[in-house]
Amino acid sequence: MPAPSILSPRDGSNIDPRSLLSSIGEVVYSWDIHSDGLQWGPNAGDVLGRIPEAALNRGLAFAGLVEPGSGRSRYDAIVSSGGHDHGDGVVYRTRYAADLAGRKMWIEDAGRWFAGADGRPATARGVLRLERQVRDGELGAAGNDVCDRTALIERLEQTLGEHLPAERIIVVLIAAIDELTRLNDDFGHEATDEIITEVQDRLRSVMRRRDHLIRYSSNRFAILLTGCPQNQVEMAARRFSKAVGQTAIETGRGIALVSLRIGAAVAPEFSTQAGALIAGAENALAGAKAGASDTAVIARRRQGRETRADEPSLDVQAVAALNERRVRLALQPIVDAGTRQVAFQEALLRVGHGMDGPFFATAELIPLLERRGLVRLFDHRVLELATEFLAADPRLTLSINVSPRSLIDPEWLDAFLGCTRAAPGMSERLIVEVTETATIADPARMAGILKQIKDRGARIAIDDFGAGHTSLRHLRAFPIDILKLDGAFTQNLRRSTDDRFYVRTLIELARHLAVDTVAEWVDDELQATMLCDWGVTYLQGHLVGRAELPQRGDASALLHATG
Repeated sequence: MPAPSILSPRDGSNIDPRSLLSSIGEVVYSWDIHSDGLQWGPNAGDVLGRIPEAALNRGLAFAGLVEPGSGRSRYDAIVSSGGHDHGDGVVYRTRYAADLAGRKMWIEDAGRWFAGADGRPATARGVLRLERQVRDGELGAAGNDVCDRTALIERLEQTLGEHLPAERIIVVLIAAIDELTRLNDDFGHEATDEIITEVQDRLRSVMRRRDHLIRYSSNRFAILLTGCPQNQVEMAARRFSKAVGQTAIETGRGIALVSLRIGAAVAPEFSTQAGALIAGAENALAGAKAGASDTAVIARRRQGRETRADEPSLDVQAVAALNERRVRLALQPIVDAGTRQVAFQEALLRVGHGMDGPFFATAELIPLLERRGLVRLFDHRVLELATEFLAADPRLTLSINVSPRSLIDPEWLDAFLGCTRAAPGMSERLIVEVTETATIADPARMAGILKQIKDRGARIAIDDFGAGHTSLRHLRAFPIDILKLDGAFTQNLRRSTDDRFYVRTLIELARHLAVDTVAEWVDDELQATMLCDWGVTYLQGHLVGRAELPQRGDASALLHATG
């Protein structure tokens, strides 16, 4: 039985998601890591204050607001999170103090990153939450022996300038505590700070006098080894790993077993530039985390072929794939929250390099297609494939994502009307998903377009709902059937009372509007149980099923396998 309502009927008509988000100090963001472009929810000014424009628009500039030694920046949390993105992202989480226009605040920052073609983080979506103000003297102890990335580069440049002319080898080791997120969850932030301090002391205890230990971004340690032969790098790394992991660390919250992952880059073999050496060691560290390697991973110069000047760009390759019918749909189940039976499947675009994969990284491809105005071509193909699936299996219900560009394109709407007219009744098994941001540019026009889609029998879903773009007045104007709650909020239910309150309020808002809800990014049973108790209609995420490619011509196989 759903939990009792937390709002009165009168409250439900007055809910404003943007004001509510601001009141609990939360704001959503999206980060294009490759271009460093940062986009915030509409209440960013309310939460962050008048921070510099560069910090508002650039991810690395925002990282510059982080107080040294207070915690990992968002960038460091992402690159050190480990894991492989299989299409639905990798979780990251961190806590740090930042200077927000003169206010020093503790911040919790969590979300998911999505990989590019090289498997490394390309985009991220998450939510930033203000915890409290930093107390006087609170950062003093945390900042000892900690520097930022710029200071690290300067220190390494000084070391290179001193020793490379004398033909001494310089080894840069970048070490990070493994599974720091788990330690934070198990022991809490204060105990984790104790662990980090003890790790630093243990590393220093086995260093040679001529070496340097530099802690930066809280959980990351740079160790500069002078005159270490390349064939002894792994031996040196094992010495540091053994010092950290041979005995448990006692904290005020219990005993912790800690291990290190280490990446390395060697000068002059890899590079003679400080920035390149650090980046190489960090990339090697990411490889060590991904491969769960107990020994150091050493950065190597890339030996693969260079990109040819005449090699087609990504958008040209994608259009070629479209013309050669290398576009497919992966299906992810969305289940009834109470019964866990499959209610419908979300159809997700996959564009193959060849007929049977591998596939272009969606996190890179979709934004590029939108920027180049090509996304409409792919939305047309998704509609065609979805109608083929629906025609082949009368038990199947699908949701498809449609970009804002396609929705306002008369050709896409004509194609939709033509497809549904040719197969009466099929449109009742089709759900059209639009993002919350798609509804704000011209609400009246969008409401008219969505009404035409609804009149054909299809259902309308608002995707990634909760960032505060849409007012209650606008929601009432749209003929919506489903609100899909932004996973950036639902993934934090275990840890954040604010997010529990906010998500539950969104569910109440949906109930007030008489529409269904889908909770995205559902990964564990506790999360699912809370959502079910609060009355959410459907669940979507790793817990109930990942996106899979059906056998060609057989979309129903996934329906029955999952259900």
